[in-house]
Amino acid sequence: MQAPASHVPAHIYIWDNRVLYAGPSIEPRYRNYGSAALVVGVEGNLRLHRQTHANEVVEARACLIRPGLPVWLESDSPSFMVLFLDPFQHDLRALAKTAAHQDYDIFWSLAGEGQLIDLARYILKASPAPQAILAGLVKAGLPDIDRLDPEGVDPRVVKAVGVLRGGRTQSITTEDLAATVSLSVPRVIQLFRQYLGISAGKYRQWHRLHATTLAIGHGQTFTQASVASGFSDLAHFSNTFHSMMGIMPSRLFRSNGGVRFHIDPRLSAQGFSALSGIDSAVSTMC
Repeated sequence: MQAPASHVPAHIYIWDNRVLYAGPSIEPRYRNYGSAALVVGVEGNLRLHRQTHANEVVEARACLIRPGLPVWLESDSPSFMVLFLDPFQHDLRALAKTAAHQDYDIFWSLAGEGQLIDLARYILKASPAPQAILAGLVKAGLPDIDRLDPEGVDPRVVKAVGVLRGGRTQSITTEDLAATVSLSVPRVIQLFRQYLGISAGKYRQWHRLHATTLAIGHGQTFTQASVASGFSDLAHFSNTFHSMMGIMPSRLFRSNGGVRFHIDPRLSAQGFSALSGIDSAVSTMC
């Protein structure tokens, strides 16, 4: 007999370039992730559709979703796994090549689907270390990297992302980024869409969520973690988390089955990777 969804323990794995959640399925609703996402139904199918195409439902055990795409997501499975992929979309491109089917910005029938399901079950059963999970992800088709990799990305975008990561507690506007990299605002917007799939503002909020989750994993309170990551207060963090993830953070992190954090040792030791000379490892978050 399967455990009730609310009593399945949740696991959160955090690397510099990815975050993985495995645990209870969350309620059906729209989500709008700030990175590409790989979603796996551990014991049952997923059903999802784009917000503007409710009659075009995709049903699959595993699917890949482009960043910034509003999608309705539900599952028959009492537990599921979602891997938030690297911001520069190296993971997305690698996995998309293995998909047998694509509907606009949703991909499914992935070549490594069986391995991903097995990996999700392994996490829920054995609570393995981040290094073991990374090895399993590589076998399923992801690049063997655990840090944010700027290879192939326009250097001006890399510099702008470094500014946002290093200055996540500051109110950096697109105009500020444009001045920093000597580009027009429309060109900055275009380049972020091209390389990250989202706006600079959305990436800033997504990285703040990443940093807040890391700080909570290190034992900080919700309020300490959210303010240290650049949110104005706990309500700002909670509302941003809910709008992107489709669930309030208090409900996710305080589930009946408990939450176990698994932080990559390299991230714990070095902090978030530096880009273009911006060393975000000196942040109070790490």
